[in-house]
Amino acid sequence: MTFLSRLLGRRPVAAPVAPPPVAPLPPLLIVERVVTRVANLEVVEVPGDIRAGRPDRKLHALLVDEATGLARQGPLVSRTPDGLFEGDLRCDRVTVPPFPTTGCGPVYWLFVAETDEAPDAQALAPALLALARTLGDRPPLGALCYGTPPDASGGIRFSMLSDHPDPQGLPPLDQPVVDEAALTPEQRQWRREGVVLLKGFLGDDLLDPYIKRREQVDRALGWITPTPYMQVEELRRICLHPPLMVIMNSLIGEEMMLHLNLTGWASTERNWHQDEYLSPPFVNGWYAAVWIALDRIDPDSGPFEYVPGSHRWPLLQGERVRQFMTAAERDRVTGTTGSASWPHLTQRYVTPAIEAEIAAQGVETRRFLGEKGDVLIWHGRLMHRGSAPNRPGVERRSLIGHYTGVNHRPDMPNRRFDHGGHYAVFDYPLK
Repeated sequence: MTFLSRLLGRRPVAAPVAPPPVAPLPPLLIVERVVTRVANLEVVEVPGDIRAGRPDRKLHALLVDEATGLARQGPLVSRTPDGLFEGDLRCDRVTVPPFPTTGCGPVYWLFVAETDEAPDAQALAPALLALARTLGDRPPLGALCYGTPPDASGGIRFSMLSDHPDPQGLPPLDQPVVDEAALTPEQRQWRREGVVLLKGFLGDDLLDPYIKRREQVDRALGWITPTPYMQVEELRRICLHPPLMVIMNSLIGEEMMLHLNLTGWASTERNWHQDEYLSPPFVNGWYAAVWIALDRIDPDSGPFEYVPGSHRWPLLQGERVRQFMTAAERDRVTGTTGSASWPHLTQRYVTPAIEAEIAAQGVETRRFLGEKGDVLIWHGRLMHRGSAPNRPGVERRSLIGHYTGVNHRPDMPNRRFDHGGHYAVFDYPLK
């Protein structure tokens, strides 16, 4: 996540020469504008380490609503955000009593005061806002704000959760202007629909050894570890099959690297989402995934569904999605890797927002009902889901692989080349 932080090198802000304020202001380290669409605002997280850099000083954070002048005060704490941010960034968090649902927002002002005693935020609010107005229309701070969905706006909309990705550095086929006459049929389908369908692409001689190995796993969703390719060579032979890698490389524009598998023989039932919003921003479109049918896919088994052309929609943004989480959800982690569980926890409002967008655009959804050996490659920004089965317990034998361009994963420096393709190296045990 890229924050437009202006905290480093901050100088204390002095009150302007003006008529005396309603109450004398304490020394201020930060005066920043924060814009949010949440209601009941109660938590603001900002990048930086103001708190950690002043461990022996008394720091207090104050939030003032610009519209009403209502103010709240709370302690400023430093934390490492455990999976909510990429990298080892630290942030400062202030938690205050929730602002009222109606009347407040969307503009708040954040002040950090250095004072021995906790200041009376409400008494200082007029002077604080007067100071803020002298700063002009400055850009808002890149902060994460948490509360509840805004009631008056009709709930959380897709536009509140997404934005267009940075056009700089997108893959060749994602560029606005492309000479389509020079493209292969697969590249044209990729550019038009965000998918490529390869019928009968993989033979039994490649699939059957893996199927035999997978049948030994007595678990519908297969191996729990996200990287079984590390230990299962039969799987690696399929996912790095040279003809498959040639096509994938031509769609993205550089050699691709395998870094995730899903080995379930049942639908994940993960509802509508895009894959790439779970990746760091520097991936920026250099991402693709592959769905491989290991048998005929029963229509009642919960097939893979997608929205053709949705790879051109705005991209879900992790920081926008997370702003509507509850306090308990923000701090919860789960899974083999200990990664944050926010992608699943936020589906309760992400799914309705996407469903409303699909309905508003009047676009079709499709199902992939493959036969053994059929392959579907999909764009990292394609809207898709694992649909719910009509008859629970019906097998859906499949194998899924996720890939990123080798030059766009500096966070995965350990990699190898085998059987025609690259794969990222991890030390997760096979289980």
